[in-house]
Amino acid sequence: MRHIKLLLPVIVAGIVVSPVLVQAKQTICAFDEEAASEIKRTVTLTNMGIKISIPANYRAVARTGGSIEFVDNGTFQLFQCVAKNPGAGGRGYTGIKIYKSKTNYIYSNVQDMVPGRPNFFIVWEKRQLDNNTFHDLKLRIKTRKGILEVEQINEDPITTEQEAQELRTEIIQIASIIDIL
Repeated sequence: MRHIKLLLPVIVAGIVVSPVLVQAKQTICAFDEEAASEIKRTVTLTNMGIKISIPANYRAVARTGGSIEFVDNGTFQLFQCVAKNPGAGGRGYTGIKIYKSKTNYIYSNVQDMVPGRPNFFIVWEKRQLDNNTFHDLKLRIKTRKGILEVEQINEDPITTEQEAQELRTEIIQIASIIDIL
């Protein structure tokens, strides 16, 4: 009985303290996107067989699975903050993602060639989900190292033809900054 009297204050203290520990402040990783620099630099991706001209203040981020993302410095700082603080809140981001294609046929879902760029193709897939149409567009490049896919990373899905046409224009612009080695 004496042990119970001694432990009772400890048990009560544990019950009172526990909710305070559960309500720990969540880390928010708040780094604004940086505008693209007018100064450009060239990054050579030898293992993918291309080189790409990017704004000087953009960073190359290697991802699991072998893809590379090019993002502004603010987004790079966001990635570092989230990596150091699992479960941290943040924002969405934009960028360019390049990876080796899993397609076994280069012309699968190809809509068109990029004008003036042999071996550069525009891929346009449309998916129906309920009453919505989702448009997935990307650039496909045939190199000596294999087939690559290049995507514009967007925060929101593309659901209208107009948005898809605008993204198609952006993809053609991305093709202009990439050269095959």
